[in-house]
Amino acid sequence: DVKYVPKTCYVGTSSTNTVIDEASRERFIYPYKDYSYKEQSSYSTIDFVKRAIAYFGYKPQIIQTDNGTEFTHTKEIERIHSLDNLLNSLKIKHQLIRTRTPRHNGKVKRSHRNDQNRFYNFLSFYSYEDLKKQMKSYLNRNKKILIMTKMIQILKRQLKKMANWRCKTSPNRSLIKQIIAKILKFTKKEAYSF
Repeated sequence: DVKYVPKTCYVGTSSTNTVIDEASRERFIYPYKDYSYKEQSSYSTIDFVKRAIAYFGYKPQIIQTDNGTEFTHTKEIERIHSLDNLLNSLKIKHQLIRTRTPRHNGKVKRSHRNDQNRFYNFLSFYSYEDLKKQMKSYLNRNKKILIMTKMIQILKRQLKKMANWRCKTSPNRSLIKQIIAKILKFTKKEAYSF
């Protein structure tokens, strides 16, 4: 999906593209200047898809998008959209959400809202390069939070096994120790990074 960078935090005009992996909830964001590509054009979308594949390190089976002109043509146009040409050549299925159903795009919309609350509301960008640098830092911080959340979920499951004496499978005590050590190491690092 595409989001405009608010004018209150950036002097120029820019938009960001966002993709989220459904399985891991990991996401990739990349900003585009208006003059680098025509804003919300299929060219910036193609460039973004290539960057996302390189970032994730694998090709997805399906890419789901809304019905914006940067992703698809209207039904009246017979020719194939340039994004579809790219996805067909990469053997990736392009799935469009139903029109007027933004709830099918909810994860991306929620991530845009979180970006607004955690990132755009508190920062100002002095140049496009500054925007890219701060966005990369923000994306890395979010990635660490996602990893931390997964470790805590695993830890909770293991501790629940310890508390439940009727459980047939015993908890993995070495895994619990490893996770606690990683969490402590992570929180110690992050405490001094601000």
